[in-house]
Amino acid sequence: MKGLIWNCRGIKKNGVASFLRNLILAHRFHFIGIQETMQKEIKDDLLRQIDPSQSYLWKWIPSRGRSGGILSGINLEYFDVGSFQEGQFLLQLNLWDKVMKRKWNFVNVYGPAQDEHKRGFLAELANFCSNNSDPVIFGGGGGLNFPRFSSEGGLKQEIRLRDYGQKFPLVISG
Repeated sequence: MKGLIWNCRGIKKNGVASFLRNLILAHRFHFIGIQETMQKEIKDDLLRQIDPSQSYLWKWIPSRGRSGGILSGINLEYFDVGSFQEGQFLLQLNLWDKVMKRKWNFVNVYGPAQDEHKRGFLAELANFCSNNSDPVIFGGGGGLNFPRFSSEGGLKQEIRLRDYGQKFPLVISG
């Protein structure tokens, strides 16, 4: 199974659509997760530029302000899409794998850069995980940094989600 997960930092930037099209044609990805599209709307003409053979089902959620925005593509040769869920920070697609004869989820996430939105992000992610019993592939990132304050003068540091250790699974399971 091949997937593409990419923070493009602006899907309408010069060269991005042709770069994506060439990647898709060369690799025939099973699923695609693009973050930070920076677009309030993804129009059909842009999707045709990216996917001229129209092999993918595309779903998107708009950006908020100058950042964010998620675009997910599912290759219909390999999967049927049963349902989807749009959140503020994630786009979930419930898939039926035509080859493996198995149901699973692809979740494209883009976390908030602002500290005041991190609780909402974690709550949305925990809600999805607690209501799901199928296997999941998560893709994405964004502002998944958690603030930490040192004991030496209260200097702020950032730690990546992958460095958050054992606390993050507690949020999902608890």
